Amino acid sequence: MPKSRTPIGVLALAVALSLVTAPSAQASAIVTELPGLPGYPTHRTIAVNDLGQVVGVASGNGAPRTVQWARGNAATDLGPGIPSGLNQIGQVLIQEGVNGAGPYVQRPRIWHEGKVVDLTPSGSGWVIASAINNKGAVPMTYSTSPSGYHQERAAVWRDGKHTALPVSGPHLWLNAINDAGVIAGSKAPMFGTDVHAFRCADTTTCKPLSTVPGSGTYSVKAINEAGVVVGDRGTQVLRWEGDRVTVLSTSGGVANGPQAINERGDVVGWTTEFSGTRRATLWPGGGKPVILDVPGPAEAVAVNDRGDVIGWTSAGNPDAPRAFLWRDGKVSYLGSLGGAHSLPVALNEKGTIVGESTTADGTLKAVKWTLLSTTPVR
Repeated sequence: MPKSRTPIGVLALAVALSLVTAPSAQASAIVTELPGLPGYPTHRTIAVNDLGQVVGVASGNGAPRTVQWARGNAATDLGPGIPSGLNQIGQVLIQEGVNGAGPYVQRPRIWHEGKVVDLTPSGSGWVIASAINNKGAVPMTYSTSPSGYHQERAAVWRDGKHTALPVSGPHLWLNAINDAGVIAGSKAPMFGTDVHAFRCADTTTCKPLSTVPGSGTYSVKAINEAGVVVGDRGTQVLRWEGDRVTVLSTSGGVANGPQAINERGDVVGWTTEFSGTRRATLWPGGGKPVILDVPGPAEAVAVNDRGDVIGWTSAGNPDAPRAFLWRDGKVSYLGSLGGAHSLPVALNEKGTIVGESTTADGTLKAVKWTLLSTTPVR
């Protein structure tokens, strides 16, 4: 699984926490503020790879800009736009809205080691590209005019060229791709009820995935190298393996991003209690669901191949999430930069977690936690 891809939705996540009811476990980790771009007050991370490269966005001073932190944690400005993916070789997928070319124009590009490649299909308007695999392949949907935003067509960028996929809109989403080139997404017609998720085994064959009763559209979140797809329909948590769909929960949701599933088939997200409170949840591959030992409201946001789970918890202060790590059945709480807000978004296999935190004066900064020990202190 290309573990370090993270979709844009995580940037807009609104969450909550309580310092009152949470246990006193503390993670042994080095908390590091990632320096920002001059003139930009707000910085957020979205992904980290196993090379330790981190990408995020700087905002609050005109158009947002993509930032990379690598050796020495120095910030590198990758240009305008919002990052939507990072792979294990350091390629950064960026989407930029373009003013003046039409009301609905968005263009994707890949930045890698100072070189930029434009991925915009010919004749397109609004292009959505939210996933990249470790070979640099990028699935995308797009409108055929800068005057419209309906995602009518789909293609995959691979080996320097676009190849059309045999699916059509007007409402298409391609949210996941693995290193084998298998793509997963969903479709909703303008009229009618033929809503479904689908899997494209190659560029010539895209087949609908099994459906479940209910209403609303499907939302695919992630795929692993075995081709297992996870997503939602309404409050139903779904796992597709081959031609079979399993409803993991009828009252919950899958984490929003490629690390919603790992190569063992573990899935993370949340379930809702009878009271309506969200609880961070792990669905182990082939096992029974595990409600993580953190107070709600809470969500699990990512899982790595070791089985480490990160998330946030909220129980009294809706404006101050608190980051946690769950490892081998034990919960540790990650520190902050001095403020009450700490929110993780991604982790790698090397003991690095990235996210955001406030300082004592309330300024929001990009942050990384380098784990030294995860033995809870109670």
